[in-house]
Amino acid sequence: MRKSMVKGGIAALTGLSLVVAAGCSSGKSESANTGSASPEASQVKIEYFQMKPEGVDVVNELFQKFQESNPNILVEQNNVPNPENVWTMRVSTDDAPAVFTHYPHNSVFQKMAKEGQVVDLTNDPLMANVQPAIADLSKIDGKNYLVPVGLATLGVYYNKDLFESNNIALPTTTAELYAAAEKLQAAGVTPFYFHDKEYNGIRQEVVFKMGQTLPDIEQFLDDVMNGKAHITDNEAFKPFAQSLLDIRQYGQKDMMGTSYDDALRDFATGKTAMWFTGIWAIQEIAKSNPDLNFAMFPFPTENAADLKTQVSVDTAIGIPTRGKNQAEAKKFIEFMTTKESVEKYLATAGYPSGIKDVQSGREEITSLTQLINDGKIYPTIERLWPPGLNAEVGKATQEMFITKDIGKYLDALDTIFYNVLNQ
Repeated sequence: MRKSMVKGGIAALTGLSLVVAAGCSSGKSESANTGSASPEASQVKIEYFQMKPEGVDVVNELFQKFQESNPNILVEQNNVPNPENVWTMRVSTDDAPAVFTHYPHNSVFQKMAKEGQVVDLTNDPLMANVQPAIADLSKIDGKNYLVPVGLATLGVYYNKDLFESNNIALPTTTAELYAAAEKLQAAGVTPFYFHDKEYNGIRQEVVFKMGQTLPDIEQFLDDVMNGKAHITDNEAFKPFAQSLLDIRQYGQKDMMGTSYDDALRDFATGKTAMWFTGIWAIQEIAKSNPDLNFAMFPFPTENAADLKTQVSVDTAIGIPTRGKNQAEAKKFIEFMTTKESVEKYLATAGYPSGIKDVQSGREEITSLTQLINDGKIYPTIERLWPPGLNAEVGKATQEMFITKDIGKYLDALDTIFYNVLNQ
């Protein structure tokens, strides 16, 4: 989920990596052609444009199973650099792939869906097996344009051995989290690592905590973006900003010089007890140190009863309005969203599922998966923001970490948000 919109031009379409899945054993996206036999004249060919490079191999395995029961449909997998940019250009120039993955919270996708560029699946049977809370979370102006498959969330990674050796129970409230940090610090252990060198990680933290702790935040920010209110008028923002600073008293010495990769490596090697980021880091942590005994817990709230976690859809499948072979495309989506296919697709990364009754989610994220299954979730609030605004929020917060000036920070947020939808 460490994604960002990347600027590009039509030239980006040159040299696209095409992975032909049918009958192939290679899952490498660099290959232009896997050498599979040419499809027979009676076959219908559809392109599956998917945005997750780590999913190429498992998708190829699923293709083989689909091909066995659907010999008349040849599916080609396409995974390219800068996929969000490429998808936008292709759909805009009538070169849309038959089936694609995207993110319902993505502002560019939302705009194109509202413009009628994507098929409305709200009442389609393809949505029947989607968890109701996830279907609601994925709506754009009350409609579903993508079938959610895999979900992403964030939480606190913790070193289980450090917690156990210091007799620390998992915190369920903010007070308990700070108490745990104090105890670790007193024992000579760095409680938290923060990767504040990069504003993107800061932005993720701010968005997560705004949605989790600030009351009616979506409506309030909508009022600000429409020029009806000011950030500085909301009394909840000052203690919110203070909380961002307060937790950093338990961080490492060089927070502003620490990158995401630095923090991942140092957590994996036991240099800190806790690190806040998304579940997408699990595989890399385990790969960096297979012996590390770690898991995740939800970021606590002031009151345990208010605990919930942000969820975004990490893999979701849709159809362009002007795409070819829509009947075959829907048949393919139906296959890709069956219980068996989703379990196989999510097994490697261990992400929670958007589909009902799917056993997914690694052991490390059991508590987060339980919150999702219980419907104690909220969508990322930045899905309602204009493109680029989230980066500005990250940069402004990064500046506050340097200056410690909350008043200046709130003024900066007000400048970023105020009346932006009317400009």
